[in-house]
Order: sequence, then C-alpha cells, then structure tokens
Amino acid sequence: MRIWTIPLVMLMVLSSGAAWGEELPVFYKGIRPLGMGGAFTAVADDENAMFYNPAGLNKIEGLGGVDILNPYFEVSKDTLDFFKDLSDVSDANTDTEQAQLAADLLEKWFGKHLHLRTGLFPSATFHNFGVGVLGQASFDGEVHNPLGPNTLNIRAGYDIALLVSGAYAFMDKKLQVGATGKFINRRFLDQEYSTLDLVREDGVDTDDFEKGTGVGIDLGAIYNFPLFLDPSVGLALQNIADVDLGDAGTLEQIVSLGAAVHPPLGFGKLLVAFDIVDLTNQLGKDNDLAKRLHLGVEYKLPVILALRAGLNQGYPSFGFGVDLWILNLSYAYYIEEIGAYAGQIPDRRHIFQFSIGF
Repeated sequence: MRIWTIPLVMLMVLSSGAAWGEELPVFYKGIRPLGMGGAFTAVADDENAMFYNPAGLNKIEGLGGVDILNPYFEVSKDTLDFFKDLSDVSDANTDTEQAQLAADLLEKWFGKHLHLRTGLFPSATFHNFGVGVLGQASFDGEVHNPLGPNTLNIRAGYDIALLVSGAYAFMDKKLQVGATGKFINRRFLDQEYSTLDLVREDGVDTDDFEKGTGVGIDLGAIYNFPLFLDPSVGLALQNIADVDLGDAGTLEQIVSLGAAVHPPLGFGKLLVAFDIVDLTNQLGKDNDLAKRLHLGVEYKLPVILALRAGLNQGYPSFGFGVDLWILNLSYAYYIEEIGAYAGQIPDRRHIFQFSIGF
C-alpha cells in the first residue's frame, strides 16, 4: 500500500456497515445556540433567528449586525484522536509495517463515530429583516467490521443556501411572528466502496454525488408575557410540508417549542432557555424524548464577554463569545447523541468561529 493512499483509505473506511450511527438531521446549528445546549426557539435575537425562529428578528433594534466573513469549523474529539493515530500509520517505513498499523488502527476505532463540519454564513440583520447566504459542508463516518470485506459507506456533502427572513409584532409587541424563505442547493454522497475503489483513480467519481435544489418555508412565533422575569414562549415550524431536494433527499418538517426567562441581575444580563426540538417526532428512527430536550443559560457581561452553558440531549455543553468590535470570537463544546437510541453513542464535539463585521 502506498503511503499517500493511507489517509484516504483510513478516512473513508470510517463508514462501512449497517449499524450506521446518525444524529437528528437538523439543517443548521449555530455556535451560540450550541453553547446554550441548543435551546434557542424562544430566544432567537440575532442572525441565528433565520434558522431557529424568524419571529425573533422583531427583537432586533435598528441594525443588528453585518457579518462579512464568519467561517466556522467543527470537529469531534474522536476525530482529533483518530488523526493523531493516523499520522503514525503514515510515518511507517515499509508497506508491511503500514499494513499492520492500519489493521491495528481499524480494530482500535471499531464502532466509533467521526464527524467534521465547516462553513460560513455572511449575513445582515435589521429590525424585522434578515438576509444571508449559507455555505456548509460535512463528513460523517464510522468503523464497522474491520476484519471483514472492505465495504465502505461514505456520507458527505455540502449545501449552498440563500435565506430571506421577515418579522412583525402585534398586541403592543407581545406577539411576534416571522417567516423565512430559503433556496437550497445540495450535493450529497451516500455510497459504498471497496478499498480497491478508493485507491483507483476512477474509484470515487464526482458523479456519485446526488444533486438537488429546493425551496422551503419556516414560520415562527414568540409570545412575551408582561410578567416578572420577562417570560416568553416560542414556536417554530421549519421546512413546512418538507423540502424536496430531488435526488439529494428531503428536509423533513420540524416543530419546536421553547421558553425563556430573563432573571434580573445588577451586573450584566442573564438568560435561561428551554426547548423541545422535533416535538412531533418527524426526525430520526426513534421517539426518545431525551434526544429532543435542550436547556441553556447565557450570562452577558456589560462589555466584551458572554458565557454560555447548557444541557444538550442530557449532556453538558458550554461556550463563550468575545466581542472585539469588528472581530468576534466564539467557541462551543457540546455532545451530540448518535445512534438508534438515547445513550448509545455520545459524540463529543468542538466548534470555533471568528467573525469580521459590524
């Protein structure tokens, strides 16, 4: 086996077999909501509102912000550890040593899930309005049957989407409603390959990617109660009646319900939020309520720093944001539930983003 083929073969082998682990297929996950455990339906007061609940755009006063460049990169802890081990295989001196190290590596990583995601979302938000262009790509893989036939199932792809959102308020701003229209172009790969396919020049062809475009509508509402703690309740309907992307699949309709309160503080601002995502169990192959529960808190200091923490599907999450005027830095750690039932495979992930804008 040639040294240059090692990284490709080992990366692609992370996907074979029938026991494929799969997370709930949500179209987009923002870094701020992830730090808050994914609870954002009743919050939705920044550019993430275009994905989570467009009614929240009414909360923005004046110019909310313009993100010119805001790339993010997400990687699971297992993926980082895997590439450390993979470097040892690539550094082997002989083909025999490489083959042995590769076999040992597959055995060590049997049943574990790898995940990568990257993208950017340049956007502009104003009071009652938002527009943005999303580009995102992802790869997921698992090791299965490392001692059996080298049949590889690869799941990877990318989306390019245009989003336009609007909002309005009624009843003296107690009731906020909004809508997002989105045009999505997707290329998606879900194929099986042998090891020989991967090392041949024509083994993995770009024609293997399924292509499709579609148009979707999201609707949302937030009701703000004039009570102590400023409680609010949010409801979001995403991908109404499903979004057909042709050969590239379907974005299924999601109904999410959330609540938020703002406990008073003498210094800074505190936010507490709770969500049930996919209330009608349209996503995934199980109906586990635990995989759909999200709880989060955010504490914003008067300047520069915001701290976040939460529970995502019962697992801890945390993050922070640093506002340096035209430069913003954000980080989040969270655990995503992978597999056919709650508690099967907890996938630990890090996501980092820097944004340039105003």
